[in-house]
Amino acid sequence: MEIPIIYQDDQLLVVNKPAGLAVQNDGKESSLLQLLKHPFEPVHRLDQRVSGLLLLAKTAEVQTALNKAFQDRQIQKLYKAVVGQQPAAKEAMLDHWLRKKGEQQKAQVFKQKVAHAKQAKLHYKLIQSTNRYHLLDIELHTGLFHQIRAQLAAIGCPIVGDLKYGFPRSSPDGSIFLQAYKLYFIHPLTKEPMAFEIPIPEVWKKYGFNDEWMIE
Repeated sequence: MEIPIIYQDDQLLVVNKPAGLAVQNDGKESSLLQLLKHPFEPVHRLDQRVSGLLLLAKTAEVQTALNKAFQDRQIQKLYKAVVGQQPAAKEAMLDHWLRKKGEQQKAQVFKQKVAHAKQAKLHYKLIQSTNRYHLLDIELHTGLFHQIRAQLAAIGCPIVGDLKYGFPRSSPDGSIFLQAYKLYFIHPLTKEPMAFEIPIPEVWKKYGFNDEWMIE
């Protein structure tokens, strides 16, 4: 499988991870890191069935710097998602408490704080609707396991193809219609602002969406 490289220099690498490819090896099949022959842990992760921009360090020094930037919320990621149910509000901040249910590899969502749960916040905005589907722009304010998938499902808007969180059918290519489409950070060595944006996946166009709806 060919991995689209969006940007690279001697210090870091930005790729467009295809849906269906795990970032790290789970012991069953090839992973992104194996295909790239990349020795370092990713700065952040994407679920196997989710596509989009992924940032990787090439040196230990840059790995440390990017990890700190991510922890300090100095790395911004924006997502797009297609859902089958229009949200009640066209724009809103979702605030829940999430707890990982390990045996099911799934996030449980609560309206109030419960034991072992962490607060989860995201902001979404409805961009465009077709007769049956709705395209959302999403910014995470926290970064928890399955957060976008679980929070959207909690308001009755599971993502297209996401059987685990309640969507009734698989997508044509087996992906979840969730994409990390924009990435912004400060280069840890040059201190230059770095911004990347990619077009929506081809399969989404079958559902009536195209890049005319890209956020400026």
